[in-house]
Amino acid sequence: MADPRQEPRTPYGAMNRNLSRRTFLGLAVGAATSALLTACRREPEQAAPPATVQAPGPTPAPAQPTPRQEAIRGVEIPKFDNPPAGRPSGSKPEELVIAWGVNQLTTHGLDPQRHVGTIAESQLRHMYEPLVAFDRDLQTIVPALATSWERIDDLTMQFKLRQGVKFHNGEPFNAEAVRYSILRPLSDETPGDSRSTYAVIEDVEIIDDYTVNIKTSRPDPALLARLTGFHMTIVAPKWASQGPEVVSREANGTGPYRLVSWSPNEDLVLEANEEYWGGPPQIKRVRLVTISEQATRVSALRAGDVHVAKDMPPEEIESINASGRARALRVVSNRVPFYFITIEVPPYNDKRVRQAINYAANVQGVIDAILLGNGYRIATVLPIWAFGYDPTLQPYPHDPEKAKQLLAEAGYPDGIDIKIWYIQGRYPKDKEVAEAMAQEMAKANIRCTPELREPATLNDLQKKKEAPGLLFASWGNWFFDADNTFFPLFSCAQAKDFNFDWRRPYCNEEFDKIIQAARVEMNVDKRRQLYAEAQRFLYDDAGALFMYQLVDIYGVNNWVLWEPRHDEMIWAHEMKWNE
Repeated sequence: MADPRQEPRTPYGAMNRNLSRRTFLGLAVGAATSALLTACRREPEQAAPPATVQAPGPTPAPAQPTPRQEAIRGVEIPKFDNPPAGRPSGSKPEELVIAWGVNQLTTHGLDPQRHVGTIAESQLRHMYEPLVAFDRDLQTIVPALATSWERIDDLTMQFKLRQGVKFHNGEPFNAEAVRYSILRPLSDETPGDSRSTYAVIEDVEIIDDYTVNIKTSRPDPALLARLTGFHMTIVAPKWASQGPEVVSREANGTGPYRLVSWSPNEDLVLEANEEYWGGPPQIKRVRLVTISEQATRVSALRAGDVHVAKDMPPEEIESINASGRARALRVVSNRVPFYFITIEVPPYNDKRVRQAINYAANVQGVIDAILLGNGYRIATVLPIWAFGYDPTLQPYPHDPEKAKQLLAEAGYPDGIDIKIWYIQGRYPKDKEVAEAMAQEMAKANIRCTPELREPATLNDLQKKKEAPGLLFASWGNWFFDADNTFFPLFSCAQAKDFNFDWRRPYCNEEFDKIIQAARVEMNVDKRRQLYAEAQRFLYDDAGALFMYQLVDIYGVNNWVLWEPRHDEMIWAHEMKWNE
């Protein structure tokens, strides 16, 4: 039996901190060439050996201020020199107002266990909690509703539960609540949208009122990380057993805030839980709102009607900082935009064509010119702090001549005509980024037809397999493990679950063998090596158009003291009034 984990902070996977370092590319304002700014052409701890790719070309002069470097898992990531809070304007607000651009409570309402949206998680985690949680470094797992844990065997982990905790309706938190909550989103009656991510959990065995054993159907080295949120938050069992309609419109968790009011497409209003086991939050009343138009969010921030606003445009950073009322805070995000490629149809079924697309897209140039340096270039789709990330694998460099050569070898000496399918308004400059990459690809004789669609429309076209080419996608790996990127996005099992349509167009049996082996490998070093191998395979196979991690830009009123997180979570209990 393993030694119990009773210390307050547990490093996830005992990371090797001597991996090769990778310098931060970007945070530079490149010269915006006319090609990048024109619209898309409409005519027809054992890292693997370093990749044999060329280093990217010269990087433009760095923008000011230069970010400080912060080492996480041997990878250098930027920590921006964000401005401090200035002198607050006017009187102290009666409530804190947080604004997002998208409403993700439209499908399952307030049910915390069935959604798979990061915004919904950020909002609902004010009221609900998991057994364990990731600390702000995204690599340390800390106690939440469980106080300690130990692995009994390869199929069993035991958790000791926090005593004396009550749900907002007065129900006691105990082992019965844990068993009910963990099994609820795995059931056919109330299935979670990402049920397959947690399907490895077979049962929850109650040892006593404050001890449970979580049983899995196979060895799961990522089980502890898997329990840190989303479907694994804990609900009041007697209340929730009334049915999903009740859970979707009411809320009874153990978190630092209680529900005051909410109805579909209306504000979510919360009040402090003065009996919270972790101590009551300093900010007593919170209003969570949706303002879909980015310009309107900026105006609301400047007017003082909103105190924290997500996804500020990069060109507004300077004016927000000069406003005297608010400041713009930046942080490298866990969110990774990329483009699926429909690999089953020509010309995309030839990996040389897919490689050519990656060489031609000039992603770093687009980051510099369109996002004003606010993006972190990565080699595949795995964020830099995820377990299994290989820092020695460098991104595809911009090389249009190499792209032309690959196209010629694939039988397309005159180039190809493709379609790029994208959306607008979900992420900063998403439309402009797509069009700029398409214009850059045209320099390598990859001629694109732009296809802008509403997200729901594009999803429907993917289901019908009526959108061949490059398909916009993004992913936020919520438990920071390679398993939660490669399995849900690129496994053959997921392709099958999506009926082999183009919502998950990638399936390669050789790649699948690697990631399936990693899913059950309990040796940390061997597992890390398998994921290094998986990244190199996916990179060489060019299974997608690989891009970058977003840099989240928050507008924060000077009345609010807060340091943004890397994981997109905006939690009022981590904030204080600037008094």
